[in-house]
Amino acid sequence: MRSLADCRVLDLGIITAGAATSAILADLGADVIKIESPSYKDPFRRWSGQTFPGEHPDMPPFFRMTNRRKWNAAIDLKTPKGREVFLHLVSKSDVVVENFSRGVLARLNLTYATMREANPHIILASISSQGENGPDERYVSFGSTLEAMAGLAALTGYRDGPPEISGVDYNYPDQVVAVFVASMIATAWYARQNGAGGAHLDLSQRELTSFLAGETFLSERLLERVGNAQAHAVHQDCYRSFDGVWLAITVLEQDLPALRKMTGGDDEANVQTWIATTESSVVLKRFQDAGIAAGPALNGPGVLSQREDGWSRALGLATDGDVVKGVLFGDLTHALTLPRPTPHFAADTQDILMRIGGYSVEDIRALAAEGAIALNETKSGSMP
Repeated sequence: MRSLADCRVLDLGIITAGAATSAILADLGADVIKIESPSYKDPFRRWSGQTFPGEHPDMPPFFRMTNRRKWNAAIDLKTPKGREVFLHLVSKSDVVVENFSRGVLARLNLTYATMREANPHIILASISSQGENGPDERYVSFGSTLEAMAGLAALTGYRDGPPEISGVDYNYPDQVVAVFVASMIATAWYARQNGAGGAHLDLSQRELTSFLAGETFLSERLLERVGNAQAHAVHQDCYRSFDGVWLAITVLEQDLPALRKMTGGDDEANVQTWIATTESSVVLKRFQDAGIAAGPALNGPGVLSQREDGWSRALGLATDGDVVKGVLFGDLTHALTLPRPTPHFAADTQDILMRIGGYSVEDIRALAAEGAIALNETKSGSMP
């Protein structure tokens, strides 16, 4: 599926939100060029020291997951020449994705107005924690604080316990925003193809998180933290089976006759005791045969072991064999293609500037000598 095959994206995204957005666009066929600065690489390249033994220090799993299928150019936007090079690429591109702190693009003199001078039809997608304007726009935020301010953390946890956040290694608002922004960009791009012109797209991660949880804010009953329980379910919790496997169970009122037949009773103690004295495979089969929702609470290795059985698209292999994020959507009439490996820093700077920007080798050497760009002999591939 190559629905964005004629779309060129300049990716200024860092960490998850911006980079994951452009990765989805690449999956849809867009030609995505990740722009990193020689003085400020994507922090995911050094995220929590997660690189495995024997791997390149710039290529930890967190970075590989959100940057496969892209090209990489190193341009220092803080230098006049680097800014000039970037705006020249803007004139040859369709979309710019960014998730810097608010105010960064303005300080670089790379606002939407400036980009429109280079390309009147450019689409700028701005992803931020609090949105483009408002009293909180300059707040420093992580997924944890966004979950708190958006109301999600207050919904998560056990009765009389504290609010719960997903943590920096997951960060729900960062993960989910990418799907929405990629959809917005694709819509804006198709509209532009039909004469709508460029656009400046604004998406607040805080507002999106509140939007997704919003219906719960309308009822005091729904706002009460109750752990795994839920008002409409007679039983809903995680129970440990005889062989030590945690199982998630949801039993509704209409399921009680089948539950009593299975376990000999329908109270919480009876359910817990029966599961604790029964092998997990037996519990799952009995519940599923009875039409009652049940499933194992899999950890990471458990999820990975279900590949090609319980799932097939969530993760995949790049052409170099690295495990990376897969493609969640597919065209059943065409086989999914393996993504190109995640690019090393500056791997494609020269190729991009020559092929897209029209710069000569001499121009590129001069730009590198001035510090406006960086070159790297480690190649991720040649431009198509």
